Amino acid sequence: MAALRLLRDLRAIDAQVGVHNSRIAFDVVMLFYEKALAQPEPALSVDQIGSACGYSGPTVRLVLKRLLAAAMVAPVRRLGKTQFYAMTPAGMAGFEGYITAILAFRAP
Repeated sequence: MAALRLLRDLRAIDAQVGVHNSRIAFDVVMLFYEKALAQPEPALSVDQIGSACGYSGPTVRLVLKRLLAAAMVAPVRRLGKTQFYAMTPAGMAGFEGYITAILAFRAP
């Protein structure tokens, strides 16, 4: 029952930040989050995300479109034809909600 409660809590976080539960979106956001914790100016391109996660460019673009619409990530700079994206403060807060829910999880 506790695991089900955790899953419901995570879905509520998804609804709150405006991103539908998606394993691919979770993988991409986790990559952004890790980058944000490790570097002062975190930014990733579609190619970097695809390379790190193993997803195709079109799949990454689709997920980025959803994350942009939910204001989880935003474009931060452009280098030639390559657009770089970074997690927004709302995105950081949303993902930290996941982490808080997981760390608070206690199986009976």
